Amino acid sequence: MQPRALIIYGQTTREGEFPWHAALYHTERTDLTYLCGASLVSRYHVITAAHCVTLRRSQKPLNLENLIVYLGKYYLKGSSNPGIQDRATSEIIPHPLYNPYTYGNDIAIVKFTTAVDITDYVRPICLWQDSPDLSSVLNKPGTVVGWGFDETGVVTDQLMLAKMPVVSRETCLFSFPEFYAKFPPGSTYCAGFRNGTSVCNGDSGGGMVFPKSNSDIQNPRWQLRGLVSISVALQNYFKCDETHYAVFTDAAKYLDWIRKSIK
Repeated sequence: MQPRALIIYGQTTREGEFPWHAALYHTERTDLTYLCGASLVSRYHVITAAHCVTLRRSQKPLNLENLIVYLGKYYLKGSSNPGIQDRATSEIIPHPLYNPYTYGNDIAIVKFTTAVDITDYVRPICLWQDSPDLSSVLNKPGTVVGWGFDETGVVTDQLMLAKMPVVSRETCLFSFPEFYAKFPPGSTYCAGFRNGTSVCNGDSGGGMVFPKSNSDIQNPRWQLRGLVSISVALQNYFKCDETHYAVFTDAAKYLDWIRKSIK
């Protein structure tokens, strides 16, 4: 699946506001192509969607020499903003049960060849620490960041954010049964407004984060709940159908596998 539009009707962010957000690029000779978002979870690892780092309709990982990770990045096309770090990859670990046809278990870990430096611009996100039940986030707004086409079809160079509420599986299914029935219950969830603010396939791999319960409202401690997996695209357009919900991989359901993979 090729990346498509990203944050639709999003808000601008400040540099360093989301220091865990990373950008995955495919590199070949002198060409550098943006693939997906990811979230830094340790000095050596980012977490992303499996379909971002595997060959099309395959469980086979991309060639390591063709994948580079940029951290601390704010302008998608620029490389001069303060705090940018880039890392080559030493390992790509898609979930062993990832299904490239149904997008089941759409989650992967990417390991760097060398550790990142922890700075104001590059800092890991906490793994999920609250209840893994979906009820703990139901109807609550999660925050997602990314780059890409805005609602007018123009590419945004700044990192944008969208806040989207998590909806129940029933709400999601009833809204578009032919599409959402394909996604496995329990390991995915839907989020969005169906009125404009949304994410799209190029946002794939980016994290949906929530403040930890009982954390300081002014200075919250953020934790990673979901990963952008897939959403409904308008046929033949470089934009998403923002009248539908987006599907997220529920990273809180994979904590044991994540911890094992990043040891």
